[in-house]
Amino acid sequence: MDHDYDVVVVGAGIAGVAAARTLTDLGHHTVILEAGDRIGGRAYNRAFAGRSDLHVDLGGSWINRDLQPLMRREVQRYAITITEDATATAASFHTGGQRRLVPVPPEQFGDLERALSFLRDASQRVLPQVPLTAQSLTDFDVTAAQFFAPLNLPDATRDLIEAMVATYSGAPADEVSMLHIVAQVAAYGHSPYGFVGALTERFVGGAATLMNAMIAQARLDVRLSHRVSAVERAADGVVIRTANGVHFTARAVVMAAPTNVLRHIEFTPALDPAKRKVLADNHVSRAIKPSILVRNFPNRPFALGTGALQMICHAYDLGDDSHILYGFGCEGIGELDITDREQVQSALRQYFPDADVVAVDSHDWNADPLFDGTYRLDPPGETLNVLTVMNQLEDRIAFAGTDIDDSVWRTWMEGALNSASRAADTTHAALAYATA
Repeated sequence: MDHDYDVVVVGAGIAGVAAARTLTDLGHHTVILEAGDRIGGRAYNRAFAGRSDLHVDLGGSWINRDLQPLMRREVQRYAITITEDATATAASFHTGGQRRLVPVPPEQFGDLERALSFLRDASQRVLPQVPLTAQSLTDFDVTAAQFFAPLNLPDATRDLIEAMVATYSGAPADEVSMLHIVAQVAAYGHSPYGFVGALTERFVGGAATLMNAMIAQARLDVRLSHRVSAVERAADGVVIRTANGVHFTARAVVMAAPTNVLRHIEFTPALDPAKRKVLADNHVSRAIKPSILVRNFPNRPFALGTGALQMICHAYDLGDDSHILYGFGCEGIGELDITDREQVQSALRQYFPDADVVAVDSHDWNADPLFDGTYRLDPPGETLNVLTVMNQLEDRIAFAGTDIDDSVWRTWMEGALNSASRAADTTHAALAYATA
């Protein structure tokens, strides 16, 4: 087979762009095929609806260069401008069926301390520099209720913990493995406070500023609106076919598309049974993230609890008594339509009764066929198997992306970079072996 390229990378999110950059740097002729009309994947910054002067992050937003060495290196390499969030100056909580100015009733402060200490102590068993699948962590691959059962937590404290789990999982706490949460605490320096205090830096102009710099400096070939529909393996190469009738030939392929859409690609011959089983069904994370333009609001707020939105944080002070907030929730809790201003206002007033919502904007990742959900998390009992299976090279096909990152930074951009590095190294080694 004559090859158009050494490697075709499928997906122009941060993992795909980083993998293509590394492979290009290693001397491989590489092209990126992106199904959508933009780069960035689930890191998406654009103008707020009706406000061309105001940009918001509709997907991935935050980093921390102190905790995330791969991201720190990329930011330094391309001299990317970063802004840091100001500290919250107002807080509200919704636990035990009511609004509170403290997280739980005072008589439950000790229970909250027990719960957070229990979580911190569990995280001490996770080694942040070691792949999760190389550690003995199966007892954390359980529901939140099972994990915290020894503590017999009262309702309001349990509400707060489950709201935290839902916020970071994009799923109700009883549907997702606690392994992700424990690993996140380990990533934050074994500090449960890291869930609200660790990731405070954002890209000026959105994460696409970094990806555009990667593409420009490495002179990457990116083909937008090329949705891959089939991958055909032969003894000496791979044929990649797109929905618009174009095909590419390569010596290898890196699949850096969301796992939820991989099952819609026809692989010939079929992927191994373990991968097919992992990819057969939609994963559990169905997060929502409205951007909310508000007035009559305390400056730099923070909220957490069991409301229709499980977390609310401050994004921008617009300087005219108005602010942009980011809300976080998931499809499985409540029936919130985040395109409806009045419903979002009602959700916000569960925490801040005087809030006046002027407008809302969002991207529906769960309805978008190019994503079919948000970042991947798995049901209890499945996490370690998914990571093991999806990180195995299959002939000439490697898989990449934060969905399958085998580290404490899974679901974050740091995890995408880590996964991209692994996939690029694996592909490079495979190509070298094939020509030896």
